[in-house]
Amino acid sequence: MEDEEGVDRKKIMGAEEKFRSLIDRRNELNDEAKFFREERDSVNEKKNKVRKILEDRKKKRDELVKKAKKHKKKRNEYQSKAKQLIEFKREKREKLVDNLPQRVEELNAEIKMLNMEQQTKPMSIPKERELIERIKLLEYELKEKEELLKEQESIVKEIGSLDKKIDELFKKADAEHEQVVKYSNESQAFNQEINEYFREMSEYNGESDEWHKKFLAVRERADYYHQRAMEMKEEVLSLKRARADENKKRRDELKELNLAVKKELYDEKKLKEKEDEAIERLKKEGKLDI
Repeated sequence: MEDEEGVDRKKIMGAEEKFRSLIDRRNELNDEAKFFREERDSVNEKKNKVRKILEDRKKKRDELVKKAKKHKKKRNEYQSKAKQLIEFKREKREKLVDNLPQRVEELNAEIKMLNMEQQTKPMSIPKERELIERIKLLEYELKEKEELLKEQESIVKEIGSLDKKIDELFKKADAEHEQVVKYSNESQAFNQEINEYFREMSEYNGESDEWHKKFLAVRERADYYHQRAMEMKEEVLSLKRARADENKKRRDELKELNLAVKKELYDEKKLKEKEDEAIERLKKEGKLDI
């Protein structure tokens, strides 16, 4: 029985040692996993700081793009109006007669000459009538041409006014274009900065993923050793319960044995007392001589 007890104790001690070994290994892996997690979190913290800067730069870039679009719209409106006026001016120019002023001068000169001829040169009545009719026709044409010239002079003035308006519109369009170029260049500078932050974010993402993979791998191993340790703990408890049950059984058996022995001893004593009582009684009765 002592040999069996020794074997049981050694088995329990071995299981407890195995349990402690598993717990130690689990704790080592948990420490390693904690290191990887802290490294990952540190990288993520840096990444979050870059993300905030990136969001700020994108916001400013978008504001500049919005301003550039606003000025671009105005520039295009001014240019469109200027082109419309240019087309209107072209249509007006097509109505102009290039030699009209010259023709008016020619008509005035010819009428003046024919009037002089009528007044100074002798001629027959039919010839004079013909001359008078010629003067009337020229005077009619002159009147038309003078009215047309008056309209044309008004158109020329209007064209001059249109040229001024066109120049003003193009100046405004140029000013708006300068703003477009300014804000576009500034937004482009932010774009370059944003691209750099995106590159930095990508590097942090890669580094964070690597630390996270290591963390998961080590944590998985730690979980494995934890599971093994819990199984070994249950085995230790089971062995201790079995040993306790066995010890209780042995104590119960010993107790029963002691009771049996006591009972047996008690019965022998009572028998001896009975015998002594019977002897004494016999002596008193004179039935027994010593």
